[in-house]
Amino acid sequence: MQVAQTVWKGLRSVKRWSRAHTYLLLSIATPLVIRTIPEILAGPWPLGFDTVWVYAPFVKDVETKGLLFGLSGIANEQAAPLVFFFLGSAAATTKADPFAITKAAAPVLYGFLGFSLYWFAKRGLQWDSRKSLLLVLVTTLYFVPLRFSWDMYKNTLGLAFLFLALTYLESGQNSREKWLLATFSGLSILSSELTSVVLGSVAGILFLWSKIQKRHWNWHLLVLAGISVVAVLFYLHVLVPRVIPYSPLAPPLPQSIFPYDYVGANEDAYVYPTLFDVYASVLALTAFLLGPILLLAFRGFFPERRLFSMSFALGIGAFSLLFSPFAAIPAWHRWLYMLAFPILILATGGLLTFSRRGRIAILGILVLSAAAFIGPSDGGALPYFTTSYTVRYIPPSLMRTTVLLADSPDVVRVATWLNQRLQPDSILVANIWFTGWAKLYVDTMPVYTFVNPLQVDSASLSGFSHVYAIDWAGGSGEVGPVLLPAGATEIFTSGRISAYELIR
Repeated sequence: MQVAQTVWKGLRSVKRWSRAHTYLLLSIATPLVIRTIPEILAGPWPLGFDTVWVYAPFVKDVETKGLLFGLSGIANEQAAPLVFFFLGSAAATTKADPFAITKAAAPVLYGFLGFSLYWFAKRGLQWDSRKSLLLVLVTTLYFVPLRFSWDMYKNTLGLAFLFLALTYLESGQNSREKWLLATFSGLSILSSELTSVVLGSVAGILFLWSKIQKRHWNWHLLVLAGISVVAVLFYLHVLVPRVIPYSPLAPPLPQSIFPYDYVGANEDAYVYPTLFDVYASVLALTAFLLGPILLLAFRGFFPERRLFSMSFALGIGAFSLLFSPFAAIPAWHRWLYMLAFPILILATGGLLTFSRRGRIAILGILVLSAAAFIGPSDGGALPYFTTSYTVRYIPPSLMRTTVLLADSPDVVRVATWLNQRLQPDSILVANIWFTGWAKLYVDTMPVYTFVNPLQVDSASLSGFSHVYAIDWAGGSGEVGPVLLPAGATEIFTSGRISAYELIR
């Protein structure tokens, strides 16, 4: 009887707490539920590029070789480790399918990002609960954060901790707030290389601002900026040289990590034959990502030093190539993605300047655009999401991975067929689009990645009896013809995906 009374009291306490924190709970539940929808629609298949290329193979490594082995690989790469620690812990605990773990992680991360935005608005900007929840709703529905959550797990987690850190960056700085600032800053640095740069830049700008305007030395800001700089230098392999894993393939064409030469680049999303292509891509993607919310942001503009500092730092990262395209900051489009977040905060204020009918209409447009970005199957996306200058950076919809979802069973079928070859001294070379799949489904031979077929053509492969490859069938890729390694002969085909043997 006493146990039942204790349980009943506990349930009533939870109910009272939930009622008192309804908006806080909704700030977590709303993005979590919305981001769960595409994962359900995709069925067993993953969404995103890095999900297949990086995260799911890491989960498999942990489940087959142990958590310490998986994390040691991340340490060797000198990558931000926190997301890998969480994914690895889930893998070691549950032994669930790698795709199941990565698919569950995306909604959880999106829900945490919603919480952090609510907390920053409520505690950092002193907004009321309704306005703070409106920010979460607007941000959750806009397609840029949805793209962010598609496969940028490290950046999503890092940005969430960044907003929590910004909440306490210029607060009263009592003992509790100092500890919270240190904790959230450290977690943001451990979560993402990019947010480490943003955090250090914001701290440095605010330090200079305080010194010039108030003649005051905010030493905690200087220390935070210094720690961020050290972390960034580590991630860039400046402090500790990286140990490059062995590969029989020739290395890709050298390209400096920093500064980055965009003119003539031809890798990943960066295909810029001329200087004109650089400028055209930047202007087109900026208008595409930020154009729909700029008017709202102008209407809701208010001076806020943390948001200004964050926008300034992200603006430099996104647009440095306009002023120095031959030696600029790398990953310009990712900085542009993050720039959408402070602008969405201003846009939320702008939304409240409209009448009730106007607010409902704008929210209705956001709901429809989110549904159009989340739900369409392959080939059914809105024309707005399929322009030639933007589709390289933003997928037409979330319903795809490194290949179209309809191609996923064929990739698995081809990889499984190769796994059953069981021939000694064999290796598999996989186009970067198929590397993650190969690592997940091929256990009987080593798997190596190539970006350019010339890496395979120039490789040292004489010590292997059989060299297999996974690539598009017939050299006809998703968006046009693709080059195959020399001597590639099709030996098995399923749909648009083929297994090849390289005959030398």
